[in-house]
Amino acid sequence: MTSHIVGYPRIGPKSELKFALESFWEGKSKAEDLKQVGADIRTSIWKQMAEVGIKFIPSNTFSYYDHVLDTTAMLGAVPPRYGWNGGEVGFDVYFSMARGNDSVPAMEMTKWFDTNYHYIVPELGPDVKFSYASHKAVEEYKEAKALGIDTVPVLLGPLSYILLSKAAKDVDKSFSLLSLIEKIVPVYKDVVAELKAAGATWIQFDEPSLVMDLDMLQLQTFTKAYSELESSFSGLNVLIETYFADVPSGFPPDKYLFAGVVDGRNVWANDLAASLCILQVLEGIVGKENVVVSTSCSLLHSAVDLVNETKLDKEIKSWLAFAAQKVVEVNALAKALVGQKDQAFFASNATSHASRRSSPRVKNESVQKAIAALKDSDHCRAISASARLAAQQKKLNLPILPTTTIGSFPQTPELRKLRHVYKAKKISEYDYVNAMKEEINKVIKLQEEIGIDVLVHGEPELHFP
Repeated sequence: MTSHIVGYPRIGPKSELKFALESFWEGKSKAEDLKQVGADIRTSIWKQMAEVGIKFIPSNTFSYYDHVLDTTAMLGAVPPRYGWNGGEVGFDVYFSMARGNDSVPAMEMTKWFDTNYHYIVPELGPDVKFSYASHKAVEEYKEAKALGIDTVPVLLGPLSYILLSKAAKDVDKSFSLLSLIEKIVPVYKDVVAELKAAGATWIQFDEPSLVMDLDMLQLQTFTKAYSELESSFSGLNVLIETYFADVPSGFPPDKYLFAGVVDGRNVWANDLAASLCILQVLEGIVGKENVVVSTSCSLLHSAVDLVNETKLDKEIKSWLAFAAQKVVEVNALAKALVGQKDQAFFASNATSHASRRSSPRVKNESVQKAIAALKDSDHCRAISASARLAAQQKKLNLPILPTTTIGSFPQTPELRKLRHVYKAKKISEYDYVNAMKEEINKVIKLQEEIGIDVLVHGEPELHFP
């Protein structure tokens, strides 16, 4: 029975990391306090997976900010403006890259592929002096091992790291970031060597970029990187992990297939019967001994634990699975694949899926009838696009290139304090709503003053914490 988890949420089941970070950034707690919260979260995650029965438990998937920034620290690719002079990258430099400081701005932040997760974009160029500057991957592997848990250290792969980067300011446009692969690989070799020395027998390289439409040079860069790394893999099992899409058809007969049948990006319980059928088909293709049951991607994109949702009614709760529950699903599928099927667990899962399929909460009869009654003409607007555009322009009088923002304005300390005191029932709902409306008025006024054409409300929604 073989099971694997690609990665796990870092925030903690009750957002412990969020609160610890905010306290540290506000100067209310020390670095040692933040590190202890991180250690407690990691310990809880590793023990939970071990108790469930997961064989391949990941380490180095925890992060104080994001795993791409962690890789930047590991490679010593710190932009000069942060004044780093070598040695281990500490919290001061790390969080300056992420958030800026009094004298320099933060690095750019963008979306991680097509998820709502963000990462700090590496700034690379020909003058970057790469060096092994963060031993986090090894330290966390040793941390888990001290608990009696042998983990699979996870590293963001060199190709994906480069493809997720941007050229630093003033770098010649003709410079190819891919040419940096020969400077990056030696650092990866050092990390691998240290992990091996610490006792690691598996290492996972996350290469999500492999599912994209890569050109020949990018594919050649991938081949070159791992060909050069291969000499350091002696005595190691190496997992190249992709996610968010499928890899091309065909699979080497001498490799393990880590089958991501449990969705890491939604909140719904897995259809265990359907997933088991898929796994059995895969067994017939790659061999019974070569299939490992896994998640489709890191569970980072899922909520942490359904047990904390105490206000959900029983029916809806039975339809859901958060990260903690998805770990159990992976293990249940792995056991079923080797003839140790938990009949009661599978039966309960089937009942939940049947409930969801038939529930009026999901299927509204009046909506179904309205859909069935649709005619071809209902799919066409009564007014043409050009007429709608003219009407819009007449009403809004927008310039040729109207300006707007992405929608978000900063969640100010005042806003956070307001939500905190409302949650603590120290102010009334009436006062809370009025204060939020006042914040919306402020950002609207600001946009009007600076000449923004299409206004946004700024993001202080009237949601209730």
